[in-house]
Amino acid sequence: MDEVLQDNEDMAEAAATKLKVGATFDSYAEVQFAIHAYQTRNFVQLYIRDSRTFCNAARRAANKNVNPRLKYKEINFACVHGGRKYKSHSSGVRPNQKTFLMDCPVSLKMRMTPDGQFLVVKSFQEQHNHSISKVSFLSLPQRRKEPPPVLLSNLNKTDSNAPAAHVQASKPTPVVDIGRVVETMRKIPGATVHVKTSTTDQNKTLSSIFFQTAHMKNLFQAFPDVLLIDATMKQNETNIPLYLLMIIDSNGELHIAGLFMALLEDSGTTVHFISSFKASNPNHTRTECIVADAGMPHRDLLAVHFPNVTMSMSELHTLRAFRREVSTEKLGISPDQKTACLQTMEKMVSAQSKEEYDEYYNILQFLDIPQVLVYFNDNWHGKREEWVMGLRSEHKYFVTTAPKHLEMTIQKVRNIIRKSFSIPTFFIDVMKCIDSLAVEKGQKVVDMVQKVKLIPRSSEAASSEERFGRVLTPHALGLVKQQLQLALSITVIRNVKPAGMLQVKAETCPCGFFRVLKLPCRHIFAARRGKGFDEFDATLCFERWTRQYYLDHCGMARPQLADTLVDQMRDPPACLDASQQEKYSKAVHLAQRLALAAARLPHHDFVQAVSCLETVASAWERQEQVIVASMDPTPQIQNGTYTSLSSMSVQEAKVDEDSCQPPRKKICQD
Repeated sequence: MDEVLQDNEDMAEAAATKLKVGATFDSYAEVQFAIHAYQTRNFVQLYIRDSRTFCNAARRAANKNVNPRLKYKEINFACVHGGRKYKSHSSGVRPNQKTFLMDCPVSLKMRMTPDGQFLVVKSFQEQHNHSISKVSFLSLPQRRKEPPPVLLSNLNKTDSNAPAAHVQASKPTPVVDIGRVVETMRKIPGATVHVKTSTTDQNKTLSSIFFQTAHMKNLFQAFPDVLLIDATMKQNETNIPLYLLMIIDSNGELHIAGLFMALLEDSGTTVHFISSFKASNPNHTRTECIVADAGMPHRDLLAVHFPNVTMSMSELHTLRAFRREVSTEKLGISPDQKTACLQTMEKMVSAQSKEEYDEYYNILQFLDIPQVLVYFNDNWHGKREEWVMGLRSEHKYFVTTAPKHLEMTIQKVRNIIRKSFSIPTFFIDVMKCIDSLAVEKGQKVVDMVQKVKLIPRSSEAASSEERFGRVLTPHALGLVKQQLQLALSITVIRNVKPAGMLQVKAETCPCGFFRVLKLPCRHIFAARRGKGFDEFDATLCFERWTRQYYLDHCGMARPQLADTLVDQMRDPPACLDASQQEKYSKAVHLAQRLALAAARLPHHDFVQAVSCLETVASAWERQEQVIVASMDPTPQIQNGTYTSLSSMSVQEAKVDEDSCQPPRKKICQD
């Protein structure tokens, strides 16, 4: 079988390389095979732009003895992004419409030889005007039916054909659930796991875990400018505070670039987190701003260990902290007082200047609620430069674009981990959520590369905005468009240096927008207009904001969690002994059959079945006996007791008080 596969690969390789000017083919099937091999090898998609069969051609010329396997007399292939000169007919009413057509010049022309026996390649233009990658190729509509490859396919080194009992027996029985999670983390290729243990008397326990996959490390390597840290705290039944480390990509979206589980929340755990992060990410020296949740324990240690980094808080973190801490229960205030304080503090967050902040601060003082003032002055007033919109550092240009994506990402993770009932399941759910988010964002990258925005017919041809759009990501283009509009209201004064005015050149500007984002600002556009220069200059845009950089580092991500990992984490819990684990394995298979049967029931019967199962589960947890009886589906009256036996129901069996009977039983009637 291996020899046959190798022969097929060699044939495909030969066919792909054969596709050049002067090459001949004696059948259309051979052409199709060569085209398919060429597409797979070069990650391009071709289609038949136009053609003429030899049957139609024969009507215009004398009959010839042609090879019937050729099918075509003329055939032209083109790239899926080209093939014809595209002219937009958009009126601009629907501004978000896109098209695959990018005027790609690639074309392949084949003609029948004069003797009618072969198809010959007459011309082949192979230079594309767009980026080419395997990620983009596999995400084309013509290729989506093929199953995507899985990154982590070799987690289990055991033979996949071996009996299940053999695989189960070869796995060591871990001591605790958290230990099993750490071992599983370390089996992920390229993953980094740092564990901190704490010792008490004679016990040695895990206190924190830092985890990064290879993909996460690559993300931070590409986008180290701003690091966001969010603490989901104890939003799950496992009671484990989970910290998400996130970065902002070229399109203004967030990616999870690391996980930190803190079983203890002391200063030593925070120091371990910082040291682990630095050891795993040498590029941390390029980090300019850290946006950390206000609820993070020992948050001040971040400023100590990152002395050259600006500390900040996002609007989401600040408002969430206000609503959590300013409550009637924690501060002993009335509901009306709580509402008034929160409204004033929320206005402080969006204050655009020191004067506006002072105005709302005076209003808060005027409310005269001592406990609120003490809380605010102790926790917020002294570091207002970190959270007030108008007082934050220049990195606010990064942070202000993140709240929407930050809230969405955090909410998705929280919704997942709230359902976790054990530590292994907790880790599985988090990784599944991360994989889902990565694939979702990766598809956006591919869509951006494969499609271009329709330009209305009335718009200026090759305008500055259009040319910037070919280079920058949609998010970066939005920032540049805003600066282009603001530049119209700026007055340029030449050869004069009055105090308080910016000294701007055509390529550089001292303003915060240009220094932080490294994108052309309104001052540069105004200066270039005043000097008669073209507004568009690709060198003004930092590489991190370009489409190509975005595709290279945030392309279609594949799942970081293989099915084998999920199967491994579904082993019997470590708290069970050997005999209990055997029972667990058997019960799991039966429970899967039960879930499948329940899913096929009509809605009304499904609701009753779930209610019955919940009753059974509750009874077993109380170590009560349950009897399952198959009954007629008609109501009956027995011994003066009416029992409804439709579908699935659970009735409590009556016990004679005078007789010696075992504990009460549950009767599950079907």
